[in-house]
Amino acid sequence: MTSSLSIKKLCWFAAFTVLIVSSNILVYQLEALQPVTPAVAVGSLLDFIVVIPLLTYFFVIRKRYSLKYIPLVAIVGYGIAHLIIPAHHLTSYSFLRYILFAGEGAFLLLELYILYKIITKIPRVIRSFKSQTNTLTFEQRLESSSAAHLKSSRILDVYYAELAMVYYSLFSWRKAVSPAPLQFTYHQKTSMIALYVMLIHAMVIETVGLHFILHSISPVLSIVTLVLNVYTVLFFLAQIQATRLCPFTITQHTLHLQVGLTKRLTVPLSEIKQIVRYDGPERLSKQEEKTVFDGLAPDFIREKPAFEIEFYTPQQAKLMYGFTKAITKAHIRPDDPEAFYTALTKKLKEFQNL
Repeated sequence: MTSSLSIKKLCWFAAFTVLIVSSNILVYQLEALQPVTPAVAVGSLLDFIVVIPLLTYFFVIRKRYSLKYIPLVAIVGYGIAHLIIPAHHLTSYSFLRYILFAGEGAFLLLELYILYKIITKIPRVIRSFKSQTNTLTFEQRLESSSAAHLKSSRILDVYYAELAMVYYSLFSWRKAVSPAPLQFTYHQKTSMIALYVMLIHAMVIETVGLHFILHSISPVLSIVTLVLNVYTVLFFLAQIQATRLCPFTITQHTLHLQVGLTKRLTVPLSEIKQIVRYDGPERLSKQEEKTVFDGLAPDFIREKPAFEIEFYTPQQAKLMYGFTKAITKAHIRPDDPEAFYTALTKKLKEFQNL
């Protein structure tokens, strides 16, 4: 990936995509716009299999990912178009289905091949995973155990992210948080858990109401929305557990900072230039945000960071699904700031004296 994917570009992409999809839905649902001519159906098809893939290329894929993802976007676009455009308007363009399905078949074969390669090496990965020390986080154990047996790829990064979400949301509730001398929580003095519980509560209520409303319009669309909402609830649950179970950790040679599922950073102690008490502004500029690792837990009212950790050289923070971000500083607010500051400065002095 040659350049980072900015939030601004993602927002523009989401805005244009929502505008295209919603306008096409209105065309076929509003009585005032009936009857719909075949030319309109052609325009809708072009929106979903040409315009949206082009938007994906310019806002998401360009200079970052392989062009092989464009056909997949077109296939998804055709599927959405098939849900929105009445069937009798698509009969003249059924050949598009076979062209896109051929592309989908090729992509599926690639996925199955990768899955086959993964499955054949799973026993070795599991053995390596079990041999890893429990002081590492789930993500660290998973990546460490698979690195020796599987070649890194974007698809694997997606699998790892989904596996971590499933683990934290469904299978980590019996795991106790074992305090350690060089592990520091960062969420106990915030309203992070209350925030996510509120979001889960709102999502459940919205899911029930929206499901029945959409079911009367399109049963398929209502099911898709239901699945997406359930996925979101699982993500919020995983965020809670990942935050609880993955405190900031200082080891003999590294500092590990992880904020839920969404971002993490492991920095060698030799790369830490200094740790100072933060006295900067509450909100950073857009340019500064691009190079700062935000290590604060989500909260109703955002507090200022307690410390700023500066690095000698840019470090690579890992985001979900294999995204990365080059950062030069980290802003954190541990629950026990004095203990963290004392422990890290002591470790840095010990490391420098080696």
